Amino acid sequence: MKPIRSRRSRLVVVAAAALSLGLVLTSCAGTPGTPGGGSGDGAAPTSLTLAIGQDNNSFDTALLENGHRAQYWLPVYDTLLLMDKDAQIQPGLATSWTYNDDHTVLTLELRKDVKFSDGAAFNAAAVKANVEHLKAGTGQNSVMVSTVERVETPSEYVAELHLSEPNPALLAYLTFVAGAQGSPDALNNADFATKPVGSGPYLLDAAKTVQGTVYSYTRNPDYWNKDAFPYDTIELKPMAEATARMNALKAGQIDGASGSPATVAEAKAAGLNVTQQPLDREGLLLVDRDGSVTPAMGDARVRQAINHAIDTEGILKSIQQGFGTATDQVFNTTSVAHVPELDNAYPYDPAKAKALLAEAGYANGFDLLLPENASVAANPIIEQQLGEVGIRVTWDKVPNDSWITAIQSGKYSAFWMRLTAGDPWWDVQKSILPEGVWNVFDNTNPELQAHIDAARTASDDAAYASALQDVNRWLVKEAWFQPWFVADTVYFTAKNVNVTMHPQNVVPYIRGFAPAS
Repeated sequence: MKPIRSRRSRLVVVAAAALSLGLVLTSCAGTPGTPGGGSGDGAAPTSLTLAIGQDNNSFDTALLENGHRAQYWLPVYDTLLLMDKDAQIQPGLATSWTYNDDHTVLTLELRKDVKFSDGAAFNAAAVKANVEHLKAGTGQNSVMVSTVERVETPSEYVAELHLSEPNPALLAYLTFVAGAQGSPDALNNADFATKPVGSGPYLLDAAKTVQGTVYSYTRNPDYWNKDAFPYDTIELKPMAEATARMNALKAGQIDGASGSPATVAEAKAAGLNVTQQPLDREGLLLVDRDGSVTPAMGDARVRQAINHAIDTEGILKSIQQGFGTATDQVFNTTSVAHVPELDNAYPYDPAKAKALLAEAGYANGFDLLLPENASVAANPIIEQQLGEVGIRVTWDKVPNDSWITAIQSGKYSAFWMRLTAGDPWWDVQKSILPEGVWNVFDNTNPELQAHIDAARTASDDAAYASALQDVNRWLVKEAWFQPWFVADTVYFTAKNVNVTMHPQNVVPYIRGFAPAS
């Protein structure tokens, strides 16, 4: 079964994008009595302490978030399905799943040996209650179940999700927030945001938890899959400053941390493990494809010229220090939509860029207003290299806390963005469909839409991949984007802690940590 994602509103992905722009996690080992410390006789560590770049927002399952904040809720909540390191869907609380012929009914067979920490039974009624709770909520991930019209419970351990249309993202969503299961008796508790009641491997220790400082978890003695979680206790510490995280790692005060390419050498010198994987796509979104604000941008040859004008390999080396993969396509290198020959569709070629501009009627160039985010180190490169082919950039300074609102306003024909590139349908939904949050001008095209529809209704994995590759080829030909690279997300752990990265999350899931024995 293919991993997939669902239709999303602009508001939802704006919030998710803010997560994608920032934060970090940590993990490291110590001596007996310290985070990661064992018994002193070579025994495996019984505790894991992680630092997280954000404080928790809520334990209410209707308000949960992926990204960095997933670390807070994953200890207490199981999900219906799991995603392995190769992005394949695996059983979770649901032991098997099947679609009907037109992919509008998903049937889940559920585990029969699970109880929530308040003693309530996990069953089909619980699944129905959780889906309805998420859909009725105001959280950014309610969109994950937006295509679920109703949940039926034909038997105690069978749940049917009836959809308004095929959703090639639903299975993947059920490995994320959409699959998180809280006790149905607790979903509407007034204190559910601070007192989670789940069926997960750990219980929140309220006596040792101080919001904003530390979240403490102890092993759930009744958990159905204890062997998957080797640590007896977990501590999660919000720690916004990257320098503080690194210092805590080197001092053995915590057990792991997401890092950055700039600190890899420091981490290696300190004897830390360094793990990396491709995740975030960085580059320009050329969103004014009809020329509504800047008429020149309505010509595909102009957008192609921009692709040729910017030295993406150079940006990868200078800004990302080589931690990533240069590409001219928006889909992740590990995605079924990825087409290898498209990675160098637009080699750096200023002369070609000038020729395309002249062919489009802009031999003397044109003026382009871009929003300026002070945190983007590549701004001078963008201005210089576009200027060299005749595109005169004027910067409009935008405060960092107003960035998302500004680039959503329709004022700018193009802008810089860094977005997670994981499951291909996620990218289709958020960046390519007319209602997608990053398709600011609601651009569409009959040929493109036909490829998208073919992917949505594909009868098997091969047809799905083929249709998405057709989407990819069309986007590259029409130059809807000017990608630079897929950046590697970097995570540091101490020598006695191993970590397996999650293929579509910026930090590892809790089940990804284990003693390095």
